[in-house]
Amino acid sequence: MKFVDKVTLKIKAGNGGPGGSSFRREKYVPLGGPDGGDGGKGGDVIFMAKPNLQTLMDLDMRRHIKAENGTKGGKKDQYGAKGQDFIVDVPCGTMIFNTDGDLIADLQNNGDRFLAAKGGKGGLGNARFSTSVNRSPRYAQPGMPGDEVVLTMELRLIAEVGLVGLPNAGKSTLLKALTRANPKIADYPFTTLYPNLGVLKTEDREVVLADIPGLIEGASEGLGLGLEFLRHIDRTRLLVHLVAASFEDPKQSWKDYQTVCSELKKSDLDIQSKPVIVVLTKIDIIIEEQKEAIQAEFVAHGVVILPISSFTREGLSELIPDILAK
Repeated sequence: MKFVDKVTLKIKAGNGGPGGSSFRREKYVPLGGPDGGDGGKGGDVIFMAKPNLQTLMDLDMRRHIKAENGTKGGKKDQYGAKGQDFIVDVPCGTMIFNTDGDLIADLQNNGDRFLAAKGGKGGLGNARFSTSVNRSPRYAQPGMPGDEVVLTMELRLIAEVGLVGLPNAGKSTLLKALTRANPKIADYPFTTLYPNLGVLKTEDREVVLADIPGLIEGASEGLGLGLEFLRHIDRTRLLVHLVAASFEDPKQSWKDYQTVCSELKKSDLDIQSKPVIVVLTKIDIIIEEQKEAIQAEFVAHGVVILPISSFTREGLSELIPDILAK
């Protein structure tokens, strides 16, 4: 499935229907007056958050959204029908921006609604203009045009914990070990091409985790997958920074950690203020002396790192309480 987390839409609400212009023509009513009804209001365009959606793909394929116009007012003071509203379903976590880049709506919860474009008011029928001076008005108002706007949707997944690290740091494997998620796992860079969600369940809590595609050096300049997915950890309360164990050089793991930290600092998002758990992954492929050497390298720089293996589950019993406590 294609993952789409940003899309710009042209939105048009329905126009109001014109008012009717007619006169009573009834037997035995010699002085039948004007009886044109009012036009119907145009349909609104409304965005609604739905929990079963994970991407903006459906909107990416539309790009243009238009609500139904109101209909013309009828004879015998009959109102025109209201144009049908256009309800646009979006994932929870969708933020909506205007053309100036201002945030105008943040649909985080199931059922949150936002009136994006209001339908035009229906025109008044000629019956409305009858006076003692002009008892046979032939004028009726046209309907008012509906709002027309250009809006940008940006999806930011609702997750408490974000997993970050270089490609192949073990994020997807950890997500699978902690939750029932089934992300793609393979031994090559950029296995994860879009964020994956999983739910860590304990006896009394459920915590949503997001596996964010790997960063590389130069991501802020557009290399690799760039920084395009970092918006998905903007809402998280906690980051778990995964660093793969290097069996060749303990200092390499520290360099990998520094690479990701450097790229995160270049982001415009408020990421640096979040608490972080630093995790050393893949300890099942190194010996005890190598693990201790890597830990010592991090401690020398004032960083505590928790060793784990998602494959053997070593260290997960210590990691889970840390995630729940922070």
